[in-house]
Amino acid sequence: MEWNNLHELLRSLYDEMLPLSADMATVAKGIAGLGALFYMALKVWQALSRAEPIDVFPLLRPFAIGLCIMFFPTIVLGTINAVLSPVVKGTNAMLENQVLDLNKLQEQKDLLEREAMLRNPETAYLVSDEEFDKKLDELGWSPSDLVAISGMY
Repeated sequence: MEWNNLHELLRSLYDEMLPLSADMATVAKGIAGLGALFYMALKVWQALSRAEPIDVFPLLRPFAIGLCIMFFPTIVLGTINAVLSPVVKGTNAMLENQVLDLNKLQEQKDLLEREAMLRNPETAYLVSDEEFDKKLDELGWSPSDLVAISGMY
């Protein structure tokens, strides 16, 4: 697999790992659900043991947390993905525009550097094959001399 940016890598990781972690999430949901149930049972038992009326409103928070735990992929992850999806798309579009701008600027920079090196007679042979061949002709080296020189390394 080949990824162009971190956004694609994280998205593919999310898509691959969500089904793989389903068993672990099921066990965690069971443990957390039991914890929420025991907490609510403890609060009801305390109210009954003191002969007080049962306060329903303090029990709504653990009940809501229990619902979020039971339907975690649907409620929690779905809500987070729905809320953050426009942000992700916007930042991805900004990133793509910046990458395209940087690629264009890099091409312009390379072209300017090449032209500057061609204008300078001392560095023109590094850019142009014709200039390199002229430089070799000025030195008077034959191809056999070049083979011997390259064999020295």
